Amino acid sequence: MTTAPTRTRERSDTGLVACLAFAALTGAIVAGLGSPIVFEVAQDRDVAIPDAQWSLIVTLIVGVVGTPVLSRLADGRLRRNLLVVALLLVAGGSALALVPTFPALLAARCFQGFGYAMVPLTVSIAREQLSGPVLARTLGVLSTSVAVGVGLGNPAIGLCVMVGGYRAAFVLALVVAGSAAWWVWRRVPVSGEGVGEVRIDLPGALLLGSALTATLLFVARGDIWGWTSAPVLALAGVGGLLLAAWVVVELRTREPLVDLRLTCARGVLGVNVAAFLLGIGVFGGATVVILVVQRPVETGVGLGQSVFVTGLLMLPMAVASLVSPPWARAAERVVGSRSVLAFGSLLVSAAFGFFVLWHDTWWHVAVMMLLFGIGIGFAYSVMPAIIVARTPENRTASATGINQVLRLMGGAVGAAIVAAVLSTYTPVGAVHPHEVGYEVAASFSCGGALLAAVISRLLLPRRYEPAADRDGGVAEAPDAPIV
Repeated sequence: MTTAPTRTRERSDTGLVACLAFAALTGAIVAGLGSPIVFEVAQDRDVAIPDAQWSLIVTLIVGVVGTPVLSRLADGRLRRNLLVVALLLVAGGSALALVPTFPALLAARCFQGFGYAMVPLTVSIAREQLSGPVLARTLGVLSTSVAVGVGLGNPAIGLCVMVGGYRAAFVLALVVAGSAAWWVWRRVPVSGEGVGEVRIDLPGALLLGSALTATLLFVARGDIWGWTSAPVLALAGVGGLLLAAWVVVELRTREPLVDLRLTCARGVLGVNVAAFLLGIGVFGGATVVILVVQRPVETGVGLGQSVFVTGLLMLPMAVASLVSPPWARAAERVVGSRSVLAFGSLLVSAAFGFFVLWHDTWWHVAVMMLLFGIGIGFAYSVMPAIIVARTPENRTASATGINQVLRLMGGAVGAAIVAAVLSTYTPVGAVHPHEVGYEVAASFSCGGALLAAVISRLLLPRRYEPAADRDGGVAEAPDAPIV
C-alpha cells in the first residue's frame, strides 16, 4: 500500500517537473521567436531578408556565450536564482522589442538569447532534486523542450502577429516569461548547503563571444562584401586567432568557462560533435522551411501563408517531438544510445532531403515536419542521459551546458550559412532569392544532420558505464551492446 509520505513526495515531484518543464518551454518559445517573424520584420522594418535573419543569429550568439556562463554558475548553490534571472532577462528583452526600430529589435533578441540556457539550468535542478525513473523521464522532456516549445508556441505567436503585428508576439512572450520566473521562485527549492561556490572565467567568455561573432560575420557577409575582400579576410583571420587563443586559455584556466577536457572525454565527445552538426541542420533548415511557407505565391515560389498558419504547420513537429522520447527510451534498452542518436539524426536529414525535393503544397511541409519532429525527439532525448551517465553531479550543469552550447554554435553556423546562401541567390535589388537558393540551403541542413548520424556511429562507444548518482542511480543510460 502506498504510504502518505510517498504520495506526498510523488505530488511534490510532479509539481516540480511541471514547473521546470514550463520554464524550459518558455525559454524555447521566446528564443524561437526569430524564425517565424523574419519575413514580417523584413517587411515592417524595410530591411532585406538576409539582414532580418540576424534577429535569429544574434540570439544564437548570445546563447552560445551566455549559456556556459549561467551553466557554470549553476554548478553552485545559485541554481534557482539563476533560472529566475534568466527568465527575467528574457522578459526584459520581450519588453525592449516593443520599441519600433530594427536596432532595438536586435538588442531585444540579444537578451532573449539567455532563453537557450533553460535546458542546462533545469537539468541541473532536476538532477539535484529528482532520481530514478522520474529523473529519466524529466531529462527526456527537458531535452526536447526547444522543439516542443517552438512548435506549440508558434501558432500562438502567429495569432498575435496576425492580430497586432510581430510586436504583439513579444507582449505574449513578456507575460509568459514573467509568469515562469514567478513560478520558479515560488516552487523550486534552494540548493542544499553541500553545493559549493563557483568562479566565472570572464576572459574565456569574452574570447569565445568575440571569436564566434567574427566567424559568423565572415560567413554571413562574405558574399556581400566579397570573399577575397580585406574586411572578410580580416574577419576570418581574427575569428581563427581568437578561437585558438580561447582554446589555450581554457586549457590553462583552473576553472574554465568550457571544460574542453570534459567535452572531449571518452563517451562524451561523440554526442557533443553530433550536437554541433545536428544544430546546423535543425536551426538552418527550419528557417528555410519557414521562409518558403511565408513567401508570397505571386513570386512563383512559396505558399503565401501567414505566421499563424506557419505555426499550425509546425504542430506535427511539436507533437512528434513530444511523444517520441518514450519510444526512444524503449529503443535505447534494445539497441543502445548510439543507434538511437544516429537514427534520430537520419530522420532529421531525411526530413530536409524531402523538403529539397517537394515543397510545393502544405502537406509536403506537414510530412517534412512530422519526420523532423520524430528525429528531434529521438536524437535530443538521449543526449542528456548519455552526458549525465558520464558526468559527476557537481558538473551536470556545465556538461549539459556544453552540449547545449554546441547545439547553438551549430545553429549559429547553420543560420549564417543559410543567410549567405540566400544572399548569393538573391538578385540585386530584389527581396526574395531564387528557388534554387532555398534548395541549396536546405541541402546544407540535410548534410549536417547526415554527418551527425555518421559521427554518432563512429565516436560513441558501444557501452556506457553510468557514473554513480547521489541516490545510487542515474538516468536510464543504455548498457546494452550495439548490434
